[in-house]
Amino acid sequence: MHFCLPKRALLAVGSLFGILAIAFIVTRFLLPRTPKDNLPPTNLSVDQSIEDFFTAYWQRPIPLQGLAPALFTEKEASLTPEACGSCHPQQYSDWKESVHSKAMGPGPWGQIIDLFHSSPDEAMLCMTCHAPLSEQSLLVAKSGTEEKGPFEKNPYFDSRLELQGITCAACHVRQHRRFGPPKAEALAASKYPTGMANHGGVERTPYFEKAEFCKDCHQFDPKDSVLINGKPIQDTYREWKNSIWGQGDASCQECHMPNRRHFWKGIHDEEWVKGGVRVDAEITQDRSAPERAEIKVEVTNAAVGHKFPTYITPKVFVRAALLDNAGNTIEGTQQERIIGWDARFEDGQWKEHFDTRIAPGEKFQADFRWRLPSQAKKIRAWVEVHPDHFYHNYFYAPYLQDQAISPEGRKLIQRALQESSRTPYLLFEKIIQLD
Repeated sequence: MHFCLPKRALLAVGSLFGILAIAFIVTRFLLPRTPKDNLPPTNLSVDQSIEDFFTAYWQRPIPLQGLAPALFTEKEASLTPEACGSCHPQQYSDWKESVHSKAMGPGPWGQIIDLFHSSPDEAMLCMTCHAPLSEQSLLVAKSGTEEKGPFEKNPYFDSRLELQGITCAACHVRQHRRFGPPKAEALAASKYPTGMANHGGVERTPYFEKAEFCKDCHQFDPKDSVLINGKPIQDTYREWKNSIWGQGDASCQECHMPNRRHFWKGIHDEEWVKGGVRVDAEITQDRSAPERAEIKVEVTNAAVGHKFPTYITPKVFVRAALLDNAGNTIEGTQQERIIGWDARFEDGQWKEHFDTRIAPGEKFQADFRWRLPSQAKKIRAWVEVHPDHFYHNYFYAPYLQDQAISPEGRKLIQRALQESSRTPYLLFEKIIQLD
């Protein structure tokens, strides 16, 4: 999952702690690409090549839908997820619990509400990822302008959509036309009940089942974005493309939307991660040296289609410690290794401190060694995943020190800080008895 850090936040956090930040604002592909006069695209066809289709389909912000067809009912014309859910309850239920529905949570929104007043360009940049429908934004590019503003009040702003993040319509509706994948075999013979409004049907294309459908939001263009040690900050699509999964054409959707469920589960979900990552721990001590202990912990990216983890945000901690007979950690014996990408914005530039992420099919090995104290009876090895490590430890707290934050923004960031403290989880644990 990725987030938006405006320039003010980047400078404030960098000056306080010299920490890392995600430079969405400097990537060309995130600039609003609103067509002239805010008119919806007219060159969209399911018969286009995959490149032409996605160029037309993923203009961001997604252009205003315009007037709904006169024959549409109020529900058919609605862009709200609730309206979609009235006929697609399973998809709506999945989406409601997903990270897509929370893309405008307290962290992003706590920044964006102030940016609408202080820096509308930056606010709009954030919105293009976190709430991409033009109808979700308070502002819209003035008639006849392209790329960045100037902006004016959006007469088609829908407050019901504002905080709903990446909605059903963001992926499925253009010009009030519904788009989707080919019908699943089990549903191929099904039809809408007689007399039921069906928003003019749906235009189907296999492109919805391609990894390229996800690319526009999950890949920075290496030619046009900031590179850290030669790598774009967001490189998930290329990581997949260069893996055995990408070369075998197993798409993002096959893992993150199994059976077309609208979950998009990822590193925040413990069971999901356990399905893609294997952890093993074993003692490797020399039996001729009983006063010493050694343990090897291996973390294997067995079935994650990209690097584990893929973003700067998470950290995975591989830890080991000696325990006494009561199971208490012996002071001074805990050791750790970190899996992740530690890149920081320091002194006005990006610096990579380490990149220990695990490529698909590869493994990370941590070796721990001790000289045994007399009370040592066991070794504990464990792996902790901190999905929001960067935000909780390096961003929210320093950002709250900015005196320019509005009271509403401050409350939201404080809430985000609290929520991010609850996301770490224990992925693996093993306790081994010493001889």
